[in-house]
Amino acid sequence: MRLQSILAATTAAFIAAGTMAVQAQEEPVRIAAIAPLSGPGAFDGQLAVEGMEAMVAIVNENGGVLDGRMLELVTYDDKGSPEEGVSAAKRAIEQDDVDVIVGGWFSSVALTMKEVTRDRILTIMTTSQHPDTTREGHDWLFRLNATSTMMSGAYSQFICDRMDLESIAFITINDDYGRLEVENYEKLLSECGIEVLGNEYYNKDDADFTTALTKLRAANPDAIYVSAINTAQGATIYRQIRQVGYRGTTIASAGNMNPKLVELSGPALEGVYSVSLFAPDSQDPELLAWVAKYEEMFDNEPSFIGSIGAQSIEVLAEAIDAAGTVRDYGELAETIRGNEWDTLLGNVTFDDIGQAEQNIYLIQIQDGKIASVN
Repeated sequence: MRLQSILAATTAAFIAAGTMAVQAQEEPVRIAAIAPLSGPGAFDGQLAVEGMEAMVAIVNENGGVLDGRMLELVTYDDKGSPEEGVSAAKRAIEQDDVDVIVGGWFSSVALTMKEVTRDRILTIMTTSQHPDTTREGHDWLFRLNATSTMMSGAYSQFICDRMDLESIAFITINDDYGRLEVENYEKLLSECGIEVLGNEYYNKDDADFTTALTKLRAANPDAIYVSAINTAQGATIYRQIRQVGYRGTTIASAGNMNPKLVELSGPALEGVYSVSLFAPDSQDPELLAWVAKYEEMFDNEPSFIGSIGAQSIEVLAEAIDAAGTVRDYGELAETIRGNEWDTLLGNVTFDDIGQAEQNIYLIQIQDGKIASVN
């Protein structure tokens, strides 16, 4: 009788352990998506989350990660505010017990939020371009977008070599990213003989730019460089450049181009150049699969912002499988840094401080569409 009791207890223990193991295996991997879902950057934040959701669907349809765990996206609104970004990160870590974080659509948010995630959770920043995001980051932090320094180095070379300009002026967002942006380009373009005739700063809540643009038009530059970080403001600036009577060349900052911006800007954006990690006419099979899934799920057109959100999910999913863990952040971070990842935007590697290195494409608005330029 005693032996039977022991065997029964042992069997029950094994069954319970097996049940717990299956339950643990089936628990979803919870990814916090911290993006601007209200305020001036709300549309861009929507594109970001949509891009992530489409890639989550693809990963889950292919069996998820770690032999069957599905991905679950938990969204938070940072409102484009550093304070709200910090609050969202704390809530994700301390209350909702998420596994990893994706965020940092605006540099100002990324620069503050990374201090909350330091030594606590693995974090992938997305479109933030300020170099200090990774330069002063932490061991478990990564950034997908090129820094403003990397972007300006590539873009300024094209402007100097191919645009035949003698002078330029800037209209720039008044934040950490914008101030660094104009500093970089003023130096690089001056070095190749392009005279900088001025800069006008604007704030993230501004809706009328005619006074600043009238001052820039009066300086009569060959080109106006527009540093814009959200679709609504960017479209207004491009339209108002033409409304104040400026007829020179307009140059768009890196990473802001998307189909909605083209639609809202109308003819004012025709012929305008920019640079991006996303080549919309690429025939890469992974990109085409994501585009098909995105168009199946959402009404908006695929864009750079959505694609880099999707890339964050793709890198995380592949790295989690390769590392065999989601909560051993040291192992997961080492795996991300130590491998080359084949993604919808092409191959990407990460350096020692978590900065991604990948292709930067020159793009232009041609006949109302975003096209790659050889």
